[in-house]
Amino acid sequence: MRIGLLVEGGIDEEILQSPIDQLLSALPQHRRRGADYYRVPFPPNGYAEIPKNLKMLVKLRDDASERRRIGCDLFVVILDSRKTDEVQRQIRDVLRSAEGFPAVYGVAIQETEAWVLGDIENVNKHALKVYPEPKLPKAPERDPDPKKTLVDLFVRASPILEYDTWNTECARTVAPYLRKDTVAVRCPKGFGKFASVFGRTVKRLRQV
Repeated sequence: MRIGLLVEGGIDEEILQSPIDQLLSALPQHRRRGADYYRVPFPPNGYAEIPKNLKMLVKLRDDASERRRIGCDLFVVILDSRKTDEVQRQIRDVLRSAEGFPAVYGVAIQETEAWVLGDIENVNKHALKVYPEPKLPKAPERDPDPKKTLVDLFVRASPILEYDTWNTECARTVAPYLRKDTVAVRCPKGFGKFASVFGRTVKRLRQV
């Protein structure tokens, strides 16, 4: 399966890779065949560009040659919820009018860094190694600024990471230790809902 990612930027791409791998491998056909798909990130130019890119892909999919050129079986659209109400509406409008377009749309409550906080114990144990381990001030989806919490409590304090800010390299380091089931429990409105829709969509595509 070839998956096209429509996200805000490189950090989101890194955070998503391991959970999507795990979601696919949990499906019976992928347990047998392995991860036979590609991630195809489209150029990230900020969240405001996502509806425009999505609309373009919907239009191109009507052309058989363009569909083969793009080569995606499924598109995954992930957006932070903070300050994106209008963009969320635009994305929903595009998908609502694009009957049969193979897409899964998910909204990270606050931002995708909340999903990292959703399994921070495992991430800290294997990638950050901050001891004693700080306690989160709030549940990840109730934290008004998950990225700030992640940076203040873990990134700057980590003896492993060499950064004072959260960046793509940090995300690449921690992403392999995000366990989809744990993140789904801790972030039910965002990742939990996305995971459920993702599983149903992939199963439906495999039956076509």
